[in-house]
Amino acid sequence: MSIIIRQYQQADQEFVMKLHVDGLLQFSASIGNPYLDKDMEQIEENYLNKNGEFLVGMYNNRIVSMGAYRKYDSDTAEIKRIRIDQEYQRRGIGQLILTALEESAKVRGYRRFVLDTTSQQLPAQKFFERNGYNEINRKLFKEMEIIYYLKEIEG
Repeated sequence: MSIIIRQYQQADQEFVMKLHVDGLLQFSASIGNPYLDKDMEQIEENYLNKNGEFLVGMYNNRIVSMGAYRKYDSDTAEIKRIRIDQEYQRRGIGQLILTALEESAKVRGYRRFVLDTTSQQLPAQKFFERNGYNEINRKLFKEMEIIYYLKEIEG
């Protein structure tokens, strides 16, 4: 399986929104209506124009994965919105997206990554921990337990 990773384009909006919503609903991990997530309404403004990145993974001209990061502070990128189409999960595509995001962020000078996930998203927790992310905090937000992770980059 050959996945092409490329930067988000405006024409991708409908497809990435569907992938975003489907990913949250798969694990009952949405707080409120996922269609109202403000950062997803204007991806260029919230990611690409703010020292961040938003990538999509293409297979047979179809978006099957996505992921992003945005500036958290001068040394830290916040990893966001990693989603893999259910049909393509557990094939290494998430690893491709995360690696591409981390490499892009390193080029921009980020030396630390933060992210969060929910306690319902067990595969995500295991995935991030396998990739060197360490749990640093947990908080209850409405009815969801949010798990916060940190990864330091050497260099």
